[in-house]
Amino acid sequence: MKKFFSGAARLLPGIALIVVLAVGGKLLSNWLQAVIAAAWLRSLASNVIVAIVGGMLIGNLVPLPKVFAAGIGTYEFFLKVGIVLMGARFLVTDVARLGGIGLAMVVVEILFSIAFVGVVARLFRLPDKLGSLISVGVGICGVSAIIGASGSIEAEKEETGYAIAVILVFGAAALVAYPLIGRLLSMSDKAFGVWAGLAVDNTAEAVATGAIYSKAALAYTTLAKLCRNALMGFVILGFAAYYARRGMAKAVDRKGLFLWQKFPKFVLGFLLLSVLFSVLFAVFAAPAHKAFLTSKTTALRNLSEWAFQLTFIGVGLRTRFRDMVRTGVKPLVVGVAAEAAVAVFTLGMVFAVSGLIPTV
Repeated sequence: MKKFFSGAARLLPGIALIVVLAVGGKLLSNWLQAVIAAAWLRSLASNVIVAIVGGMLIGNLVPLPKVFAAGIGTYEFFLKVGIVLMGARFLVTDVARLGGIGLAMVVVEILFSIAFVGVVARLFRLPDKLGSLISVGVGICGVSAIIGASGSIEAEKEETGYAIAVILVFGAAALVAYPLIGRLLSMSDKAFGVWAGLAVDNTAEAVATGAIYSKAALAYTTLAKLCRNALMGFVILGFAAYYARRGMAKAVDRKGLFLWQKFPKFVLGFLLLSVLFSVLFAVFAAPAHKAFLTSKTTALRNLSEWAFQLTFIGVGLRTRFRDMVRTGVKPLVVGVAAEAAVAVFTLGMVFAVSGLIPTV
């Protein structure tokens, strides 16, 4: 019990900072939306952009004491809470329909990413494991996948650091570039959301990119990204087996346990909440009951949006420009080529199958 309270006390300063900045960002965004006349300028003052940019400015310009560091890191927990709560707004049939086409697109995207990064990494003579870490980060879910894979393939700390830095650089760039490209191409919320979910690496940055575009796009981004996250264990297991066969890593003995350990559990939370509310809406079909359930889903959606608001503040605070510039030139060039190729490839794939993507 004493250990629990000491751990909680260590997190409280950073969590309090995130909460204060999230509320302040929300109030500032609301005020800017009210006073700015031009519609295109109002879009730049959205909650998401204010939270992320505000966090970046504070994180890079204000020397925050170390006491805040542990609590700031909890933004990933709030991200998972927000995603789980979003499950209440989706019927399980919608999840299944989009999940089927989404998984197929994700498999193609992952195979393309691994193959492309492998070729480019060899051209630039990157160490094999560094190239594998970059391909895992680009293909699946960014930093989480890199950290999960680094131990499994016994990568060097420097290689892991390089790969993470590459992903963070392009995660920050995606927040600006993807919405601009989406608007220039007049993409629908559905098409853009699926594209962002397929192409943006980190889950936090992918969710933020979808939210910047629109609330509707956010829903599609989340579902597409969950499909990528769900396959993380299989891809990491494949790399672990590859390096074990080459004598460069330990063999994985209990593959089922390995997959369970690498599987992102918040995906199950999202699915369980979707199933629960789908059953409740089916069983309690009376108008009064449906109105009650709708009010509950609305409340959970509001909680989800606040959880995301805390996440976006954390993303901004976590984005340190001085760490990004330390990235080696070769890994950065490989990252540029990989991110550009995946963006173009997945964009073409989304346009090619847009008629098959169900509306949720």
